[in-house]
Amino acid sequence: MKKRITDVKQNIIYLTFARPLKQIVIMAIMATSLLVFAAASGPVFADDDDQKTAREALEAGKIRPLMELLEKVESAYQGKILEVELESEDSDSNDDEEMLVYEIKLLTPQGNVVKLSFDASNLELLVVDGHDSDKALKQDGELD
Repeated sequence: MKKRITDVKQNIIYLTFARPLKQIVIMAIMATSLLVFAAASGPVFADDDDQKTAREALEAGKIRPLMELLEKVESAYQGKILEVELESEDSDSNDDEEMLVYEIKLLTPQGNVVKLSFDASNLELLVVDGHDSDKALKQDGELD
């Protein structure tokens, strides 16, 4: 009988200490896995050639500064800017000249993603695409 009480006490001690310890170990493994995954899938940066191309276009006066565009978008739209890209697209004119376009992805307060495209040379709004994009406009916000 005494041995059985001792076994029960040992099981209680095991359950009291070992179980939380096991949970802590599992949580530590999960946290480590999450950190490794996050580090492996970190932010994507433009390569040096893309940055060089954008800087040269800005210095040559082919595009307006990004800060001007961001101020324009933030004054007219509600939401958080998720991504900005400078893309080269074929011009509508017959010459073979390419047009540089700023593309902005915006997360609206309603949870929708809206894509805005601007002519990079003059910041003229070209395209608005996305569900309920009109709801993202501020009441007093205007894009010229």
